[in-house]
Amino acid sequence: MPVFAYRALTAAGRARGGVIGAESARAAWQALRARGFYPTDLREQAAGAGWVGRRVGAEELAAATRQLATLVGAGVPVAEALAAVAEQSEHPALVRGLTVAEARLREGEPLADALAASPRVFPPMFRDLVRAGEAGGALATVLARLADHGEAAAALRARLRAALTYPAVMAAATVAVLAFLLAWVVPQLTQLFAETGSRLPLATRALIALTSFARRTWPLLLLAAAGAAWALGRWAATPGGRTRIDAALLRAPLAGPIVRKAAVARFARTLATLLAGGLPLDPALGIAGAATGNRRLADAVAGAREAVRAGEPLAPALRATGVFPPLAVHLAAVGERAGSLGAMLERAAAAYEREVETAVSAATALVEPLLVLVMGGVVLALVAAILLPLFDLNGLVR
Repeated sequence: MPVFAYRALTAAGRARGGVIGAESARAAWQALRARGFYPTDLREQAAGAGWVGRRVGAEELAAATRQLATLVGAGVPVAEALAAVAEQSEHPALVRGLTVAEARLREGEPLADALAASPRVFPPMFRDLVRAGEAGGALATVLARLADHGEAAAALRARLRAALTYPAVMAAATVAVLAFLLAWVVPQLTQLFAETGSRLPLATRALIALTSFARRTWPLLLLAAAGAAWALGRWAATPGGRTRIDAALLRAPLAGPIVRKAAVARFARTLATLLAGGLPLDPALGIAGAATGNRRLADAVAGAREAVRAGEPLAPALRATGVFPPLAVHLAAVGERAGSLGAMLERAAAAYEREVETAVSAATALVEPLLVLVMGGVVLALVAAILLPLFDLNGLVR
């Protein structure tokens, strides 16, 4: 079934855009009119065309998956469920992915293959779990587990973002104040001091010299900073650079344990979701390793996967890597012995997520007053370098 991209107006006069699957352009136009839209532009998309725009967030994908699981669990045919979720979604890329999947599903493709036509919307873990759910006849259950996984990941990300918001705002406000003083106040005072010809304190002379240097060379400094950022980004994009950066993050004094626990939590939750969805351990380890977000840990999971292929249990294979915490290894061993590996991994993920949240909250509580002191000291030093010569100038005038 062809897929058409459209631009339309609602009855209230609001612009709306998206995609729709139909047998022809006329059928697409009629379907849009049935929805209450007045098409202004309707074009057929090529088979491999993507949607350029904002990426689909974990919250949006989890919400769509939850709706899909509810409809499929209620007995709605999968194609109709995809169409219904696409009609409710506001994200263009997600709408296109669901519409393309519906069109390919009606042509006889399995749902996992239909979702694979939009890899930027539906990640490999999502598609592999759907494939396992189709094969086992438990698609609604698998979709519900995927929604749980996405909602948990989105909730953890939201808590971390909320904890880091205040320090970021404080840093931005201080930088803005410093920029104003250096760009506006200091040049005015420099001209005043030059006219008096009085001897300035060392701190004031250093501040004026630094400001003058920055004003003369700011294009070169900006260009050098942009070039350094570009070179660092290119190096970080290489496998070797990414591995070194991720390994350095794991060894960092304060952030290292938090980064490690967050990555292990993602690995454990993803692996538990995959195993609960019926995926075998070998391919599940490949997907869960990529979900860690850390190349060093992903390489360690790959080594453990090779050991599992050779017949070794998972817990000793993880312990041999030397990067997984003892609790994760212990719970994996208990789960293997009891035949409940997925449930034990869920417990490990929940435990590490709580530890990450607690550590971030404690670090934020410590950083906030420290940040206030440091930035207050910087502003105080800058203001003192400006005010001291003003006091001397006031005495001279008197």
